[in-house]
Amino acid sequence: MSTYLTIRPRLNTALVGAGIVCSGIFVLLRPEAVAGGISRGLSICASVIIPSLFPFLVLGGFLSKSGVAAAIGSRLEHVTRLLFGLPGCCAAGILISFVGGYPAGGTVVGELTRSGQITRDEGQRMLRFCVCGGPGFVISTVGAGLMGSAGLGVILFAAHIAAALLLGILGVPPDSRRQTPARSAHRPRVSVASAFVESVTAACHSLLSMCGFILLFSGILALLDTFSAYDNRTVSALFSCLLEVSCGCVAAAELGASAPFILGFAIGFGGLSVHCQLTSALGDAKVLTPRFWLTRLLHGCLTAILALLLLRLIPVTLPVFGTSSQPVVHAVSGHVGISVFLLMLCGIWLLSVDKANGLTYNKNRG
Repeated sequence: MSTYLTIRPRLNTALVGAGIVCSGIFVLLRPEAVAGGISRGLSICASVIIPSLFPFLVLGGFLSKSGVAAAIGSRLEHVTRLLFGLPGCCAAGILISFVGGYPAGGTVVGELTRSGQITRDEGQRMLRFCVCGGPGFVISTVGAGLMGSAGLGVILFAAHIAAALLLGILGVPPDSRRQTPARSAHRPRVSVASAFVESVTAACHSLLSMCGFILLFSGILALLDTFSAYDNRTVSALFSCLLEVSCGCVAAAELGASAPFILGFAIGFGGLSVHCQLTSALGDAKVLTPRFWLTRLLHGCLTAILALLLLRLIPVTLPVFGTSSQPVVHAVSGHVGISVFLLMLCGIWLLSVDKANGLTYNKNRG
């Protein structure tokens, strides 16, 4: 037994070293492919990731740091407890995860867990259904941009959110739905200005980490394509979806009739790149468990199945030559419904800031 424990670390080190050497050789053999993949990753970051995620990362961090999440939660405690078995402070984070895109929801989960507003178990359960693609990516980029149909994007987004709600509602332990007294987290009071500055700084750090993973996996996918021994576009698209969701959706959009099913799985699963981004955003919150990875696969399968069912109920006509190998991005603000929702959410935050920070207004002040 002692011999095995001694040999195992050496074996792991040898395997890692061999993998690094092989990777270096492959990069030297196909430098132009890696460069092309990284260039495509840069395009995705500049046109999709940064414009759609940065505002939500800032708002998500501000929710927790300023205490606004707790203020909103005091009004939605009964709803979130009944549906998801979670305290009310999670309500704003759940909304952010549904409209902010990956991994904005995970950022809020990490902040709530680290600040003590929710327990580690509650953070683990919240994380299982709060890793979602935002409407800007699903509707604009995937639906309108890649498939040439905003209607298909709406169906994919509806299936995606419905699958997340099912995972959140069905995965609740019975005792968690009982009303419990709100926990008071012992945190130093942070001013609104300080919370805003810290949120912007944390959002920039998170975006830098996210873009780094996207560039890495884009380069890996481009390198693997050059050594691919098969010519099965479906298998290639599925493999791309497992690694990086943006590149996977670009590949899946070219498959024709099977595209909606694979796109649904890709959006629900999120891809290994998103999971790495999420790990970076969570930091030391320690809410990632083996069950999380099983839930991601389940989310992908549920999204794909629900998308097919919705397409049977609401047929969508796709243009025959409407797909493109390059992502086309439309501004999220162009969707009136999303803009109204964001304005309402910001209004709730602004109305709750005074209460969240212990500030009062004296009407008799001259």
